[in-house]
Amino acid sequence: MNILIVDDHAVIRQTLGMIINTEFPNADCSSVETGRACLDVLQTQTFDLVILDLNLPDIDGVKIAGLIRNTYPEQMILVFSMNPSSLFAAELYRLGVMGYLNKQADISEIRKALNTILRKKIPYKNAHYKTADNSGPTRKITANPFTKLSQRELEVARLLAKGKSMEEIASHLCIGASTIRTYKARVFEKLEVASLYDFLTKVKLYELEVG
Repeated sequence: MNILIVDDHAVIRQTLGMIINTEFPNADCSSVETGRACLDVLQTQTFDLVILDLNLPDIDGVKIAGLIRNTYPEQMILVFSMNPSSLFAAELYRLGVMGYLNKQADISEIRKALNTILRKKIPYKNAHYKTADNSGPTRKITANPFTKLSQRELEVARLLAKGKSMEEIASHLCIGASTIRTYKARVFEKLEVASLYDFLTKVKLYELEVG
């Protein structure tokens, strides 16, 4: 059994690898840190499962999932991310992703998801994912304006919602303050808000998880 872990955090890759090898002793776990590396390795190797983070440093994780499913329709994918499921679950379900685990999930849930997908070959529908099956393939996407944001814009939005200044956000993301201002303007434009008050109102209305 071959499994590919796509995540830019070494601790996550190592932890998932240990959990997988405890549950599936003969599994061969490979890992990459970027979306581009994921697509490259899939050109030369086959995997029983791809475990995919959505917050990758180069390419939007949802886009990566779509590219994988379009190119390799039989490839099973499990998303493992800190992003709130309400933003992306419906779209990922539509793409055929087998499950959506939050990184705060305990080990027993991770094991359950792995067994459901790898042994039973069926989607793992926990509380983060099962509503996607009942709400229609695109309804949540159009209803929640935060789905319009790119991964970087979403990061900026979360930090804004936590009350961080432009300089603090720039320092946290290692990006120039002027670039952060550009991202803020894009966020406000996509959310159709004109002030910080309106922005925070939408954050509360759509229950954006800010960490």
